[in-house]
Amino acid sequence: MIDRPQITEEQVDQAIDVVRFAIKRRLAQKGWGAFVSRHEILGILEEERHEMIEAVHHETQERLSEELIDIAVGCVFGVASIKAGVLQW
Repeated sequence: MIDRPQITEEQVDQAIDVVRFAIKRRLAQKGWGAFVSRHEILGILEEERHEMIEAVHHETQERLSEELIDIAVGCVFGVASIKAGVLQW
């Protein structure tokens, strides 16, 4: 096992708060329209994944953090769309 630096519960809570704020910002910008297909979810997450890879190779840690937040927002919104029962298969 790798001896990794530890993070605190408070740091995890802060990260969750950042994602929660980003979700609210996304809703304010784009509205409450749900994802309607698994292909839409996949497309959005793949685009964000591509941007994250670019950030890993060519950008700052702050930019990487922004892309990870975008991925988290997409994941949460995808789950919300599924739980709302609106996702078409």
